Amino acid sequence: MRMVFTDRNVRRILVLALFLTLLFLFRHLAVLLVFFVLFERALGVGAKWLHSRFHVPIAAAVLGQIVAALGVIVLLVFLGYTRVVPAVPQLRGELEGQFHHLRDWLHARGWDATVNEHATQGLERAQHYAGNVVGFLGSIGKSAVYVVIGLILSVVFLIENPELERWRESLGEDSPARILVRYFSYLCDAIAITAKLQVIVALVNTLLTLPVLLLMGFPSIPALMVFLFVMGLIPVVGGIVSGAVMAILAYTHKGMMGVGVFFASTFILHKIESYYLSPRLTAQHVKLPGFVIITSLILFEHLFGLVGLFLSFPSLYVAAKIRESWRDAEREREDEARLSGLMRLSRAPVAPK
Repeated sequence: MRMVFTDRNVRRILVLALFLTLLFLFRHLAVLLVFFVLFERALGVGAKWLHSRFHVPIAAAVLGQIVAALGVIVLLVFLGYTRVVPAVPQLRGELEGQFHHLRDWLHARGWDATVNEHATQGLERAQHYAGNVVGFLGSIGKSAVYVVIGLILSVVFLIENPELERWRESLGEDSPARILVRYFSYLCDAIAITAKLQVIVALVNTLLTLPVLLLMGFPSIPALMVFLFVMGLIPVVGGIVSGAVMAILAYTHKGMMGVGVFFASTFILHKIESYYLSPRLTAQHVKLPGFVIITSLILFEHLFGLVGLFLSFPSLYVAAKIRESWRDAEREREDEARLSGLMRLSRAPVAPK
């Protein structure tokens, strides 16, 4: 698409700058946005199903789900403060104990030069990632206000969705407000896709690895399962890093047999994620080359650390959708100009012969 600095394109650039500025100014509300999107998509699917299957009004369907959701939230809050939050320090301690055991094992075998240096750096990075995600999960109870506000916003959004749609349609197709709303809808779609993809991948990796841990008699299996799950939440690299770390831990406990088992399981899980889960979940939304995804992950991780791994795919998705919308608008403009030219030709008087 060739960029021409017409009034329309200048307006698009200004709206894009405003969109990026708003994201930067309100970045501390990112957690609230995530909860809003998750609640809105989950409740929206249930409300549409109830409406189409049993002809339940959307408002009643949403409120009925809210009653059930509030009960679940109360239970989760109770379990979070009485079970999960007190268990977080223990889980982190067990994870650190496993990593300390591995470092002591490497030191005892004299791998203090090159191998030990690189292995230690990789283990410290994996431990840092896992510790950060576990700490975030443990702090969700402290951020319950975001959960409540996100739930309330999602309910209001779903109930008033017809009015919001009429308001959106009342905006001009090329108006700055309409374009800004469109960009934020792309962002919400990216959050929903990323969350769905990573939770499914993390659950599959953890559940498929659990039998291996049980058969090999590993100690601290709950802590290792938490490690596998939270590493599975990290896009692309999480499964590979966790598999490599688990293979090294397996060698310290079970020798080469453990290494072979975990390398095989990591290979199988990586193929399931790469060739089945990820394509099925993302192909209907966006198609990106693997090289672009990996390069973006490296750059975003370098700029933003752990958070960058979660920002990479949503950023690519939103950028691709914005580019696609600009190209579609240019095509529509060219089609309109071509149609207008044909109409002028058809109305032109025919010279007498």
